[in-house]
Amino acid sequence: MLVERTRELATLQHVLEDCLRGRSGVAMITGARATGKTALLHAFGEEVQRSGALLLNASCTPGERSLPLGVLSQLQRNIPLEYCSGDRAAYLAGLLDEAASPIRTGEGEAEGAEVKRGHVLHQLGAALLNIAEQRPIVVVVDDAQYMDDLSKETLRHVLGRLRSASVAVVFTECVGSREPRSLFHTEFLRHPHCHSIRLTLLSPAGVGEMVASELDSRIADAFGAQYYEVTGGNPLLVRALLEDQQRVRLGHGDAPVAEPVVGEGFAEAVMSCLHRGDPAVREAAYALAVLDAQSDRPKLFGRMVDRCAKTAAKDVESLVVMGLLRGDSYRHPAIREAVMDDALANADLPDLHLKAAWLLAQDGAEPRTVAGHLVAAGTDCPEWALPMLREAAEAALLDDKVEEAVEYLELAVRDQSEETPIELVMMLVRLKLRLSPASALQHVPALGEAMREGRLLGRGLLWFVRFLVVHGRVDDVTEGLARLVDRMDELDEHSRAEITITRMWAVGSYPEIVSGLPAEVSDPDHVSVDVDMRVQAATALTKVIGGHFDDGVVMTAERVLQSANLAEEPTEEVSAALRTLLYLEKLDSVKSWCDTLIADRHESSNPPGWRGELAMIRAEVALRMGDLGAARRHAMFAMDKVDPRTWGASVGMALGTLLQATTAMGKFDEAAEALAQRVPQHIYRGRYGLHYLFAKGHHHLATRQLPAALGDFLSCGELMVKWRLDSPGLLPWRTGAAEVYLRLGNQAKARELVDQQLALPVMGPSLSRGIAMRVKAATLDLRQRSQLLHGALDEVQAAGGQLEVARVLADLSHTHHQLGEPDRARMMVRRAWRVAKDCQAEPLCAQLIPDQNRTVGTSGDTGSECGAATLSDAERRVAGLAALGHTNREIANKLYVTISTVEQHLTKAYRKLNVTQRKDLPADLWSDAASIA
Repeated sequence: MLVERTRELATLQHVLEDCLRGRSGVAMITGARATGKTALLHAFGEEVQRSGALLLNASCTPGERSLPLGVLSQLQRNIPLEYCSGDRAAYLAGLLDEAASPIRTGEGEAEGAEVKRGHVLHQLGAALLNIAEQRPIVVVVDDAQYMDDLSKETLRHVLGRLRSASVAVVFTECVGSREPRSLFHTEFLRHPHCHSIRLTLLSPAGVGEMVASELDSRIADAFGAQYYEVTGGNPLLVRALLEDQQRVRLGHGDAPVAEPVVGEGFAEAVMSCLHRGDPAVREAAYALAVLDAQSDRPKLFGRMVDRCAKTAAKDVESLVVMGLLRGDSYRHPAIREAVMDDALANADLPDLHLKAAWLLAQDGAEPRTVAGHLVAAGTDCPEWALPMLREAAEAALLDDKVEEAVEYLELAVRDQSEETPIELVMMLVRLKLRLSPASALQHVPALGEAMREGRLLGRGLLWFVRFLVVHGRVDDVTEGLARLVDRMDELDEHSRAEITITRMWAVGSYPEIVSGLPAEVSDPDHVSVDVDMRVQAATALTKVIGGHFDDGVVMTAERVLQSANLAEEPTEEVSAALRTLLYLEKLDSVKSWCDTLIADRHESSNPPGWRGELAMIRAEVALRMGDLGAARRHAMFAMDKVDPRTWGASVGMALGTLLQATTAMGKFDEAAEALAQRVPQHIYRGRYGLHYLFAKGHHHLATRQLPAALGDFLSCGELMVKWRLDSPGLLPWRTGAAEVYLRLGNQAKARELVDQQLALPVMGPSLSRGIAMRVKAATLDLRQRSQLLHGALDEVQAAGGQLEVARVLADLSHTHHQLGEPDRARMMVRRAWRVAKDCQAEPLCAQLIPDQNRTVGTSGDTGSECGAATLSDAERRVAGLAALGHTNREIANKLYVTISTVEQHLTKAYRKLNVTQRKDLPADLWSDAASIA
């Protein structure tokens, strides 16, 4: 469909009418690429064919310029046989070959060649005249700017001789700002009947007309302006946009598509526009696409394409009149994307980006701007760019663009060699640990080599040693610490303190390292706790896990946590302080601090490693407090935050907590999965492996694998003693082993171990001490046992360990039953069951049910049980909760009723059941209320 070309087509029809009347004429159709010149020719050709004139077509390409008489050869082949029989055709072909031969053979300037060519041209003109006398001829040549010189000369000669013949010639010529009008163009304009037709881009109204012809008129009215904005009025682009739109409509049925759809067809049309024209203009398009939104693009553009300002401006104008640019910017992102794809396909893009980066760097552009081009180039980093990439990464970090900084640094170290600054590798590893710890490990060999070669020094070496500690590279840690110690005399107090912190952090995680260090760094007494908070936190933790603590360590840990800036990224001293309080069994305090850290910081603001660390500590606290569901949840969260490929030492703690929690909950399938996890062997060389061994011991004990359980507990204890980590709040391995010995019938050995555990010093209420008291009670006679269990109950309640409260209550129930005190036994087992249920300790709950039934059965009162059938549903629920030991207020809260209502239901239940106190309520009520409790 031709739009806004009515006047132009009328001009061509006028040329045709003159030709039919026996008068020659010329029409020159010019315009930028893809403005519809060829479409206009096609429409005119249909008019010629309808008129009865002979239409001879030729189409030129850039290769045509070097083919003598190539255009005339096309025209000759299109002459029908009726006007050009075999002999005549051979004659014309011979003339063409004769005219072209001197040029092909390089004899075009030889003496007599010009005379010979003139003769041939005369004969060709005569041949065309002969045909024109029989039938009007219209010659149409598309893209005449590519026509070979001899064809131009021939046509000019023919038209000069045949001004009164029925011959018309119509040319199209692409004329942009870069291509001035040719001499050929100028000479044809001298023809007395020459018509010059200049095609421009469509107006907004013209684009709207094209849209309305293909789409609903309402869509055209609403969005025609958008089609114009995207295409600039380029008919080829408008048509491609409409075809993309139609494809989408076919895929979506009749559903309306509101905005122009920019698809593959549009991109192909953009590339077609580029490849129709001068390669220099295409190169300019590539350069503009690469520079994109650079504020100093006009200044850079000419240097990018190695052209003077005037020529560069003409290149831009050529793209403007093509409809691709508005000003010096691409009209639509899809146009730029198509140009970039084309540049990439032609292998021009990397060099353009590198050139842009170099020019921008020379002009003092922002480092991130330069780095963006270096990354986009996708090639190895040139040496001059290394400082620029580092500055760009630092600038990106100031804006919290960590991924961007990683991208720059990855390019800087891609072609890593000894000349690559090791600081860049360190910086990259640190950032990757925040995003994807697994990807950071690939740089460890390079850093290790730099350490051994002495290229990694100072703070960089300090950080690397801590990194090695986290990831269990024990042997490398020892070497790194030794290298740090060798330079102690050269360092100031602050640097020496940093080494001390690193040493304590390493030794606290892998105590065996101590044997490989010089004495002056192994002895914590040589450290001043007044240096800074980090030294204080590390010192406090070292003391606690070594069993050497006093009231000051609690104050130190609390002071470190109080002084921490929670708005910033958490640091190692926060972790050390939390673990100090954990191993001192200050469970409420640790829980409170963990919850504060979790609540005060959005997940995205913390690196995965820190979130995992915090979750591990929170899980261990929940396990010790008996909140098994929370322990499982936090441990699973911690495991999710740690890629198995990057499991360091601390995974032993998370996996151990998960194993112990799921075992206590009766989720034995999950516990088996946790136990089946393949853990790195290095965890058994450090403190966190102790947690895993301890948890395995409890799992094997719960599943009646007594030899395995004993082996786990004793192995754990052997390492703790060997490493001088025999702190009661770390892991009470002796009580675990003692419980196994009790199951095996060896009370003497069990008694020996718990006595050793009780001899260890503790601070305040101690869960580990309460556990030891409970286990020791099993080795005593009944009266002594009851007394010690009551003491254990006070200890574990004060320490905050609810699961241990349930276990002590269960043992007390059993003891009172053996003492012939069924009422007290029943009350104890009910309390034990309720606490165990709150802890989600299902195996313990199941164990307590038969005990409860047994203690109830000793009362001999079956009347109350029979009377239970007469209770209403409400009375049964209230009485059942009362049987579990709940107060009236607790019952009211659980059932969402008033205390007065509870009292009324309970009074009626007592009367129907013929009882006067809660301890006499029957067992079936207790069981029925389990789900409510």
